[in-house]
Amino acid sequence: MNIGIHTVQYIGFSCAQLTNIVLLLLIHKKAKKLFGSYRYVMTIFTVYSIIYTWIEIIALPLMHIHKSMFIMMVDSFLRYEQRIGYYVICFYCASYALCISFLATQFYYRYVVVCRPDDLGKLKGFRLFLIFLPGSFFFVIWYSLVFFAMEKTEEKEEIARQVILDVYNEDSSKLAFIALQFWDNYSDGSRHFRWIDACGYFGCLCIMGICFSTIMFCALKIFFKLKCEQTTMSAKTKDMNRQLLLTLVFQTALPFFTMYSTVGIILTLPIFEIEVGRKGNIVASLACVYPAIEPLIAIFFVKDFRRVFLCKGKVNTSVNDFPLQEAQDNSRRSSNMFINKSLI
Repeated sequence: MNIGIHTVQYIGFSCAQLTNIVLLLLIHKKAKKLFGSYRYVMTIFTVYSIIYTWIEIIALPLMHIHKSMFIMMVDSFLRYEQRIGYYVICFYCASYALCISFLATQFYYRYVVVCRPDDLGKLKGFRLFLIFLPGSFFFVIWYSLVFFAMEKTEEKEEIARQVILDVYNEDSSKLAFIALQFWDNYSDGSRHFRWIDACGYFGCLCIMGICFSTIMFCALKIFFKLKCEQTTMSAKTKDMNRQLLLTLVFQTALPFFTMYSTVGIILTLPIFEIEVGRKGNIVASLACVYPAIEPLIAIFFVKDFRRVFLCKGKVNTSVNDFPLQEAQDNSRRSSNMFINKSLI
């Protein structure tokens, strides 16, 4: 259907495999000493990024806005597999929720480390994976919203028939797609707002709002804690926490501008019947580039990762042992001192 967008998708997929595997190797080799349990959180997010790219390449989604309808089509080998293709495109949409949820999870973990160290013991061992439950819940909710509110119906199929035939040379009755339609237009000139579709739209926006609110809350708390902390945290430990905070901020800003703000806009345009047609595929292009760029942020913003990646000699690991020594010194002065090796 669209050679240009698919070329970008395949390039993004290939680059994402490379950059994410490099980050996984760096986490495996260096993060145990640098970050302690936080390496598991980073590993899960990185593995998810790889899985996301495979879901995308299996779906090869195309986006189109026609009148008051947003259409997302499967253009892979599953394009004519009505049921399987429908499941895959719903799964692809739900992966958006998992991405932002996992970012919020990383911020929450850093918030506990820096601002509520007494609660860190609650996240030891298998209990660490409990912080991923909200993200999994949002994934299920998002999938359900797409599955039920954006379901392909005969009515939507008929409305999209001509535009899909003219632009993509495909028969809408054979093609696997989902559609979000806000208005029903009748022959007498009356209009009816489709609340079922609208519930799916508002539900997705609510999930994004909750996750970004969590990120903003945790980021501000961590920032002011690091800014005000003078006695209980050494310069090296503060620097490491600043590196991780800066990494997370940029890892959040990237998908916000490449995925979530653009998706929010493109889902809102049909409400006002602003038709942009196949230009909606710009969003699909940005979404497929994100997983390839995201690992580079961690690689270059964490100093020790950057030194290894750029082959700048042996990494200075003195900072790795410092938090433990600092905790031992602090524990003799005050039982409330919290910096230790596991906190990083």
